[in-house]
This record gives sequence, C-alpha cells and structure tokens, in this order.
Amino acid sequence: MRGKYLVFFVIFGFISCEPTQDFKGEIIPEQKYISALLNTDKVQNQKVISFLNQIIDNGSSSHWYYLRAKYLYESRQYKKANVDIQHVLKSSPRESDYLLLAGQIALDLENYNIALNYFNLIQPSEKKQSFILFLLAEASIQLNKYTLATYYLNQIRINDLTVTDQVYYSILRHLCSINPIPNLNIWNSLDQKSMQDVRLQRFYLENALDHTSKYLYQNQLLKLINDHPNDPHLLRFWARFLSKINQFKMAELAYQKVFNLFEHNDNLYLEIGSFYMHNRNYTSALFYFDKIKPDLESFTDVPFLKSTCYLNLGDKIRYKSMMDSVQLVLKNDQRFYQLKMKFFGISMDTNLVAKDSLLTIKP
Repeated sequence: MRGKYLVFFVIFGFISCEPTQDFKGEIIPEQKYISALLNTDKVQNQKVISFLNQIIDNGSSSHWYYLRAKYLYESRQYKKANVDIQHVLKSSPRESDYLLLAGQIALDLENYNIALNYFNLIQPSEKKQSFILFLLAEASIQLNKYTLATYYLNQIRINDLTVTDQVYYSILRHLCSINPIPNLNIWNSLDQKSMQDVRLQRFYLENALDHTSKYLYQNQLLKLINDHPNDPHLLRFWARFLSKINQFKMAELAYQKVFNLFEHNDNLYLEIGSFYMHNRNYTSALFYFDKIKPDLESFTDVPFLKSTCYLNLGDKIRYKSMMDSVQLVLKNDQRFYQLKMKFFGISMDTNLVAKDSLLTIKP
C-alpha cells in the first residue's frame, strides 16, 4: 500500500498534462489515466515500470529503486529486479521489506543459499510469519535440507492458512518425505483456481508432463507463457517439453531465452549441457559444462560428462588429461579408471609391475 501511494505522489508531482515519451518511444499516459490504473485491482505493471524508468536517475532515492524492483518482480523480470534491489541494499541493508524482496528474487533466480540468508535476517511480524516460513521451507528443500524445511513447516499454524496455502503446505510436506512418490491426492487438489498461484503453477508444470496428455500440457503452458512472457521458469518448462517431443531446434531457441533471463545458474548450465550432449552437440555441451562452478552439489558428474564429450569428439588427449586430473580429486570414483581401461586398453596389474597414473594405492 505504501508503494502505491508513493507512485501516486510521484505521478502527481512529475507528470504534466500532456503525454510524454519514454526512452523506448512508448507514450506515457496522462496523469488521470495513470491514477485510474493505480486504483484498479490489477495494476498494469509495465506502464508503471516505464514511468519509473523515466524519472529514476543515479541520484534518486533508494525507495524508488525498490519500487521498480517490486514491479519488475511482479512482472517476473527477476534478473532486472535483482539489479535494482541490490542497488537498494547498498544504502539500506537492514530494511525488512527490502530484504524480503531480495530473498524472493534470489529464490526465483534459483540462488537458494543467498535467498535463505536474506530470509534468516528478517524478523517477521505476526502477519507475515507463515509467509516467511513458507519461503524458508522452500529454499531449504531446494538445497536438500529436508530436516531444516520440516522444522520451518512445523511452526506454521495450518488452521490459519487459506485453501491455496494448505495445498502448498501439503506439497512441501510431501517433498520433505524420505522417498517422495507421486501422490494422487495432491494432484487432485490442484484445481484451476489454485493454479492461479505461481507456486502451485510451477510445481504442477514441473511434474505434470508424465501425468497428463502432451496436448493438454502444451495448451496450459502456452496460455501461461502468453500471460507471463518474462517468466524464465515457464520458458524452461517449454524447452523441456519441446525436447521431450524431439523438437531440438525449437528447444534450443527456448533454452537460449532461458539462459538470458537467469544470472549465473549452475543447475541450468548442467541441464542445457546435458540437453546438447543428448543431441550429440558435444561442443555446445562443453560450453555450458565449463561454466559450472566446482561447488555444485552434483559437480562430481560434470568431469565425467566432459570426459565423455571429449571422447565423442575424438579428442583423446584432453579426454585422458581430464580423467587423470579428476582422479586426483575424486579418488573413490571408479568411473574414470574403468573408462580409461576400456578405451586405452589398460589392464589391472596385480603385481604392480607397471603403475598406472589413475591407480590409487592404499596401504
């Protein structure tokens, strides 16, 4: 509400009676029109963003950047929203509203550790307590910290939740189970009304492709993309769907759009690299595998995948070099030693007459 009145104040102070143009050539509406927009149930975010683009400069108050970040976030332009909120946090690093938005943006950009750190800095009010606990639980699940997620979920008062939140609560509980299996009760609870919730949308699209017809899935997803063309998650689901139905070229274009809408994202790079590898484009696969940082939880698979790419490209020198260097770090991973024996004809020497560079001798 505070943001709404602030925008109204800025419009009142800066808009003239005549329409103007922003840097993209879009006509900025007159004051009366914008005031009407701000009083409707569904604010036209892009119009407000265009106006804020026009009035914000380097010397503007940090709250204007927060306001633009908020509208960018609501229009699902997470990468741009993150630029603004980071600018805000430099001058106001302890404001709860700013930290909350920064955490939400980090969560949607799949920077889960960062999101968890932001949420832990917030002292939630009674009104927002369940909301913060949901965010903490979701970030913890994404980091495979199921015990921690369960701790946060146990603090939520279920009776106070809306119907949609109760469905989401059940989903998070299900994901925290030791061996989560498809739960028909959860699927049945995802009706058309609850699908208006972005959290439930993403859970459904993440899992529904194997539980519904491809035709229905495609229509549902395309409708959502039409409503939210800036959402990188929807475009990622679309790329996966196209890959599943063997539309390689279209899937490649979709993945390129997703790549541009995220910041550094190791899990996305692993997914795109695996997509190219599956379609035998090993050079492109290596391009994405090379971007992955060593601290990724599944990083142990990356050198193996890169080694396989080098082998399929016929580059046995890099292939052997990769396996030799990785074996020094991943001493207990026998895949590299076995592949070297398979492709270079190296056999086990029980008498250790010839010592192999990959063989780890244990006392």
